[in-house]
Amino acid sequence: MRWSIRIAVSFSAWPGITATQVLNKLWYTLPNEFTTSDLNILGFFNGKTRVYLGSGAGETLNDCRLNGAAGSRLIGWGLPVADASFPGKILIVDADKSVAQALKGPLEKQGIKVDSAADLGSALYMYNQATYPVVLIDIAFEELPGLVLVQRWRQHENTDRANAGFIIIAGNRNKSDAGEERLVQELDDLEIVFKPINPIAVLALLKKVMGIRQRRLRFKEVSDQANKLASHPKTVPAAVEFVKSNAKDLGVKGQDLLREVYEIQLQWQSALDVVDTILKQKPEQMSALNNKGRLLLKLGQTEEALKFMEQADKQAPNNIDRINEMAIAFLIAKKPDASVEKMRQMMKFHPDRPDMKFELFGKLQEFGYDEHAIKLCKDTTSPIDVVRHYNNKGVALAKNNNVEGAIMEYERALTFFPKFKENYRILYNIAMAHLSYKNRSHYEIALDYVKRCLELNPKFDKALKTKEQITTQLGKGSPKAS
Repeated sequence: MRWSIRIAVSFSAWPGITATQVLNKLWYTLPNEFTTSDLNILGFFNGKTRVYLGSGAGETLNDCRLNGAAGSRLIGWGLPVADASFPGKILIVDADKSVAQALKGPLEKQGIKVDSAADLGSALYMYNQATYPVVLIDIAFEELPGLVLVQRWRQHENTDRANAGFIIIAGNRNKSDAGEERLVQELDDLEIVFKPINPIAVLALLKKVMGIRQRRLRFKEVSDQANKLASHPKTVPAAVEFVKSNAKDLGVKGQDLLREVYEIQLQWQSALDVVDTILKQKPEQMSALNNKGRLLLKLGQTEEALKFMEQADKQAPNNIDRINEMAIAFLIAKKPDASVEKMRQMMKFHPDRPDMKFELFGKLQEFGYDEHAIKLCKDTTSPIDVVRHYNNKGVALAKNNNVEGAIMEYERALTFFPKFKENYRILYNIAMAHLSYKNRSHYEIALDYVKRCLELNPKFDKALKTKEQITTQLGKGSPKAS
């Protein structure tokens, strides 16, 4: 196996440091298999000058000295490049169990453990319980489109799981969907295998996809490093130089990373300039069209932004990030009906995240579209689920002494289903929250809520006792009025 490593170093506070000293510092972190012939160091001086060190560049390490000013930082890009091998295990997501059965024998002979999921619940559970280097997903998976599931898993909080290699299982290659094809291109780093599946073809793809996975993990390291630098105003120039100097190796991904660097610093116009450069090279690139729309939105050009978003959405539907961004863009453009349609799509693509619905209701209310929020809630959510959600949130806030926030959450439940009989629980908790203020005006408010609670459930023992206690306190003339 042949390895090579390239390390990027930014010097700004190590005056007079030699390249040999840098090499010695780094050497202790490298595996024993590495030799000096495998190592190149890329140095930055004031964000401008680059010096290549190591046998690959021809310089003598001992003779090369980098002088810098204050604020030294090592950005290390240590990216081993190895021959891709087969994954130790894979997951096959397909309602047709015969697909996994046909592949299991041939693949396990090669030492590849094959797990399978025939329904969404099993797929989500298994993916969260183990790390699968490669996943095969049916593009027409009935419960959730295969390409949507890919996007969901790429958003995983675990880096290894977010960068799994994906192989899309497709049907007849002569009946492909143009929208799906464009979305595959936009999502990038996907391989496709057509039914009926040939195990030999899958073996070849597994090796290829493992290489893609390694490349994505390496790029994640670079991206994290650049973003870390970009998060501090003083090191933004170093982050920009870091990305630009590696643009040749990173390709379009490098240009997109440069956009991210500018966005972290809220430099929307500079980020838009990068996107325009990409579109000049590739006018039909979906992700660039989407990014242009999103950045125009940041710059206050709402209508123009939506043109680009809608263009990308029409050509490559079912991009989760784009759907979410369009839902917000339509709200800003004062088009709540269009926003609601996008929100319905988001709910459909996240059946395992019931709380997302309430976030979307809240977003509509935030923009002043209460009626739209109420209708969407009634169309998608049962009254008891509404009570449970807001009641649980209110209780949690009250326990943390955020009484005002708790009352706000309780009141939200009453907004959606004001006549629901189970609201007596909400009304009682609102009463208890007001009692915690311990002054006469809040006791009077609490009494009113207790009475409303008893109208819905006259035999609710706790409310009956609380009503009696409040009445007694108010009859004594205490607590004092605030």
